Amino acid sequence: MRRLKNKKIKSIIFQIFFIFVGLIIAFPIIYSVSASFMKATDIVGLNPRIIPKSFTLKNYKEVLESTNIIRQVFNSLLITVMACALRLLVAALAAFGFSFYEFPFKKLFFYLTICTMLIPGEATLLTNYETVSKMHMVNTYAGSIIMFIGSGTSVFIIRQYFLTLPKSLHEAAVIDGCSDFRFFCTIVMPLSKPVLSAAAINGFVQIWNQYIWPKLMATRTEMFTVQVGLAQLNSTQGSSYGVILAAAVIALLPTLLFFIFFQKQIAGGMVAGSIKE
Repeated sequence: MRRLKNKKIKSIIFQIFFIFVGLIIAFPIIYSVSASFMKATDIVGLNPRIIPKSFTLKNYKEVLESTNIIRQVFNSLLITVMACALRLLVAALAAFGFSFYEFPFKKLFFYLTICTMLIPGEATLLTNYETVSKMHMVNTYAGSIIMFIGSGTSVFIIRQYFLTLPKSLHEAAVIDGCSDFRFFCTIVMPLSKPVLSAAAINGFVQIWNQYIWPKLMATRTEMFTVQVGLAQLNSTQGSSYGVILAAAVIALLPTLLFFIFFQKQIAGGMVAGSIKE
C-alpha cells in the first residue's frame, strides 16, 4: 500500500514537472498570440502584460492592408504541399527498392543516401542555384520546389518501416501475378500510412520554415513565401512589434493546424519501424 502511494506521488510530481516544462516551451507562442492583439503601448510599456488590457484587431488589419501576406501564404502552401507530395513519392519508391529488391552494391547506395543527411544544405546552395538558374527556373514555383524533393531522412525512415512488412506479402503477390508497381500502390502504401504521415509532417514543417532558398528563387514580390515576407516586414516595420507578431501568427497557423489534425499520425509515426519482425 505504501509502495503504491509513493508511486502515485512520483507520478504526480512528474506530471507537474512536465506541465511546467511544456508551459516554458509554449510560452513564446502564447505571448506572441496575445501580443498580436495588444496596442503598441501595451507591448513596449514599462509593465509588460501577458493578457491584453484591451483586445484590438488593428495589427491584423494593418498586416492585411499593408502587405501581400495572403499571396505569400498561398505561395508557401503551394510550394510546401507540392514539395511534400513529390518528396514522399520519391522517398517511398527509393525505400521500396532498398527493402524488396536485391541488386549489386545495394548497401553502398543506401549508405551514400544516408550520408546526404550529413551534408548541410548551405554547402550545395550556390551550385544548386547556378543549376536552377541555367534551367531558367528563377521566379517559378518549380524552382522553389525542386530543391526539396530529395530527402535522405525520408528514405531512411520509410525504408525502416518497409523492412517490418512481411516478405511473404511480396512473394504471395508475385505468385498471384501482381506487378511490383501494383504491389507498391495497393498493398505497401496503404499499410504505410503511419510512417508516411510522420514523414509528411516532418517535411511540411521543414519546407514551410525555409527562408534562404525561397529568397534566392524569388526576385519578384509576388513570388515571395511567407517567411521571406516576414523578414521583409521586420526590416520595414522594425518598431511595430504588434504588426510583426500578427504576421507571425498568420504564418504559424497552417503548421499549427496541420499538427493538431495529424497528431495521432505523429504519435504512430514515432514508433513506426522501431520493431522489426
